[in-house]
Amino acid sequence: MGLRRQLHKHRPRVKPHVAARGRSPNRYEGHGSYLLAVLHSTEGWNYDGTADLRGIVSFFGRSSTEASSQVCTDDDGLSARTVSDDDTAWHCAGFNDVSLGIEQIGFTKQRRWSRKEMKETARWLAQWSHEYGIPLRRGIVRGGTVVQSGVVTHKQLGVAGGGHTDPGSGYPVRRVIRWAKLYRALRYRQRRRHDNHRGRR
Repeated sequence: MGLRRQLHKHRPRVKPHVAARGRSPNRYEGHGSYLLAVLHSTEGWNYDGTADLRGIVSFFGRSSTEASSQVCTDDDGLSARTVSDDDTAWHCAGFNDVSLGIEQIGFTKQRRWSRKEMKETARWLAQWSHEYGIPLRRGIVRGGTVVQSGVVTHKQLGVAGGGHTDPGSGYPVRRVIRWAKLYRALRYRQRRRHDNHRGRR
């Protein structure tokens, strides 16, 4: 069964489920125009429930960490929120002020990622596309400059982004973007139904 048929058959949740919250001190107030959504991996293990997410909240809650991201997703399809979209997280060096960051519990060396985690990440991409206009396509960065806005891995940002390699060559970016497009379409569909229902009252 294709992704579109699966989504419409099961009427899935289209909004992220934030199960843990914190307020990282590792941020700047305000932000620039969002051009990129950046995919990361935490290099840590998934644990059942919210223990992994609470660990990320604690980690980013320490000023000594000197890093943060807007959100983090895990293998259970849950999320943690650590920096508001209204502020600039410290997750990709020279691109912090034009990007939103998604940490994902897992490792760069992984060859497979869980469907639940990919779907939760896709929900964030769909939400940010809806709210900030970040295109649901592969972004392009060259020489420290955003050539095409969209979704990128941390590795794509190169030295200007901190010189990292996450989330690894096994991460299915294109598939996650496909999920995000479908979630965004469902968000619009649900909104139209809601508006039509209100209009008939």
